[in-house]
Amino acid sequence: MTTTTPTLPATPVRARFRGSTPGFVLGLVLIGGIVVLSLAAPLLFPQGYDIQDLTARGLPPTWFGEHPLGTDHLGRDYLARLAYGGRTLLLLSTFAVLVSTVIGIGLALTSVLAGTWLEVLVDRLADVQLALPSILVGIVVLALLGPSNPTLVLVLSVSSWVLTFRIVRAHARTLLHRPYIDACRLAGGSTRDIVTRHLLPNTLPLVLVSASLNFAAIVLLLSGFGFIGLGVQPPAPDWGQLVAAGQAQLANHWWLSILPGLLLVALLVGIQLVSDHLSTRFAVTSLEGNRLT
Repeated sequence: MTTTTPTLPATPVRARFRGSTPGFVLGLVLIGGIVVLSLAAPLLFPQGYDIQDLTARGLPPTWFGEHPLGTDHLGRDYLARLAYGGRTLLLLSTFAVLVSTVIGIGLALTSVLAGTWLEVLVDRLADVQLALPSILVGIVVLALLGPSNPTLVLVLSVSSWVLTFRIVRAHARTLLHRPYIDACRLAGGSTRDIVTRHLLPNTLPLVLVSASLNFAAIVLLLSGFGFIGLGVQPPAPDWGQLVAAGQAQLANHWWLSILPGLLLVALLVGIQLVSDHLSTRFAVTSLEGNRLT
């Protein structure tokens, strides 16, 4: 008599990543590495990012030296400046994504539930927003109000709410004609019940996709502001600012521009790979849900 060894069920981690594409895994690795480096900056570099050592100016990257990625023209450790610059970039971009997502969801659900006139009004506002270049509007606002972190978050949020608004509005409009929405109304459910029990849970996957796409656009826009001097102000580092500062020394000190540029490209590629996977996965889920209902 032979005995068979029972097959153990898949672990939650393996089950979670089952069906993930190599691009999705690579995107998570790229994003995770940058996030860990940035958030751990105060632990890795407790001395901060602005300690100057004029005797160690312009040192090239040396993997086993005191400054693994070299120093800048003031002798500041460049790895520390990159880590703190990534920390600032991620924090500001995350706040901007959260604010723009809340604005987009709020305007979408309010316009769909309120009626045609408000929906048309907000839709025209979205058209105006798309017609104006975000970087041009940002330059004007930052020049008038001055570049500060709250102003940057405001500019980035206002320039990126349209995508979430249109995705949520289109999906919520189809959901309002589903039988379970009519059943909720017949059972005495209020508008709040419809929003919290049906509209929000069913639109959250699409919101996640739009937020990931907005995150990449916001990171690029924030870096652009830093490149032209309207982003995070010195001595606080910012990747766009570091790329611009190293341009004049590109021939002799190539790492000053190349390294922050490579980190920025890696972050954008990682976000794009994750966004592509999420959009494909949730698009299939949405289609299956439509067929079932």
